[in-house]
Amino acid sequence: MNKLFRLILIFLSALIVITFNFNGSASQLDFDDGIDRFITSQMKTHNIPGLALAITHNNQVLHVKGYSAANNDHPVTAQTQFLIASVSKSFTAIAVMQLVEARQIDLDSPVQAYLPEFALTDPSFAQQPPGEIDAKVTIRHLLNQVSGLSDVGFPELQLSQATTIGERVTSLSQARPVELPGAQFHYFNPNYEVLARVVEVVSQQPFSDYLQTHIFTPLQMSRTLNATTRADASQGATNMAQGHLMAFGLPFAYPEMSGYLSGSGGIVSTAEDMANYLIFQTNSGQFQETKLFSESSVVLMHTPPKAISSSYGMGWFKGSENGETAIEHNGILSTFYTDVVLLPKEKYGIALLYNINASPLISMAFPQIKTGLIQLLKDGQPAVGGFSVTLWGIAIALLMFISVTLAIRSLLYLPQWRQSIHRTPLWRVWLGIGFTFLPAFFLLILPWIFALVSDRFFGHVLLFRSMLDLMLWLSVCAVLGVVNGIARLIFLARSNRLDAVS
Repeated sequence: MNKLFRLILIFLSALIVITFNFNGSASQLDFDDGIDRFITSQMKTHNIPGLALAITHNNQVLHVKGYSAANNDHPVTAQTQFLIASVSKSFTAIAVMQLVEARQIDLDSPVQAYLPEFALTDPSFAQQPPGEIDAKVTIRHLLNQVSGLSDVGFPELQLSQATTIGERVTSLSQARPVELPGAQFHYFNPNYEVLARVVEVVSQQPFSDYLQTHIFTPLQMSRTLNATTRADASQGATNMAQGHLMAFGLPFAYPEMSGYLSGSGGIVSTAEDMANYLIFQTNSGQFQETKLFSESSVVLMHTPPKAISSSYGMGWFKGSENGETAIEHNGILSTFYTDVVLLPKEKYGIALLYNINASPLISMAFPQIKTGLIQLLKDGQPAVGGFSVTLWGIAIALLMFISVTLAIRSLLYLPQWRQSIHRTPLWRVWLGIGFTFLPAFFLLILPWIFALVSDRFFGHVLLFRSMLDLMLWLSVCAVLGVVNGIARLIFLARSNRLDAVS
């Protein structure tokens, strides 16, 4: 009887274990299937050629996978490497905070205490007299993006690009501060590039070596590296994703722009490696048995300064998703885009790595995918519908066709316009000629318009890459308008109306 009883207990125990595992596996399969269906649907809707995704919860990886369009010649996997762009800033902040905890850096010391060569166009902004602490450029100011520097005073993307971290720091001697340090938030890449140099000097290690030793290796991010320039990224990465641009809703492969990256946007990583990073960020600075620094440092990094109106902490923005606090940052290059979001209350982490970038995707696709994943994590139903990138492409193509047709019609109408000059008030003639040059004028000043409304300065090359269809439309209108305007000026000069005026 005892033997039979033991056999029954063993059978029931095995049945419970099998049932539990089956239910767990089924639940995981349902979760993975829901994620896959959502991602593939969004990729098809918005013509996204490839992305890699990592989702974590507490200290567990829930989902990590690469997705590719059917016609993608470079299939994306969880091990595919992407430039994660400005998400790199949070790694730079970790390096600084590690040295702060080691008492080698003081957050409120002037940058010049570590980098005597750090100087701006107006030296008084870089180092005020003793006693005026709030008016110094400190390490904390750089981390919180409140150094007083901005693209308006130093359009770094338009200048000769540095090839070393030291060159980046010395190039700031041309920078013109737009605010006193600590007064206002201005998102400015060189703030973090200066911090990278501080890490080098204090640790007496090259910045890339420091990250490898103190961050990548402890977090088991074996396929992650830091690149100083875009060329270094290509040489160092063995499985880099092919970047893409987009025009009229259609993606096409294209090389990434060359330029300086280290400190602000130079990290290359994978979805698999980023999963470890998400676990570290959502678990108070700990990954498995590794503790990179204290919980208080993590909290400080995720917390914006209270003295000014800003949502930026140290490499992170603090916002909300579906009414819940979210710590997030995106990364934008001309052919890559990254979204990372942390939900600290429930300890979820999401990393989305895309091998494409375009303004329509930034406004219509990427936020929708991020929000949809968060809704799926909360057992919700992702919102569907909305204006797709495909419809956007069709709309812009139609608009371009109409504009070109009208411009050509105006050129064909020139003989009639020439005959009507004598019957039209001269001010209306000049107004009409001026209108033909308006698209060219708007195209010329577009970078300064963006600087005015966004506090970021993007040159024409970057604008063309980010919104190729709009810029092509505007360029065609500008060329046809200039031809039209010059022809009208010639006709006006040959008429006797100008003779009569003179």
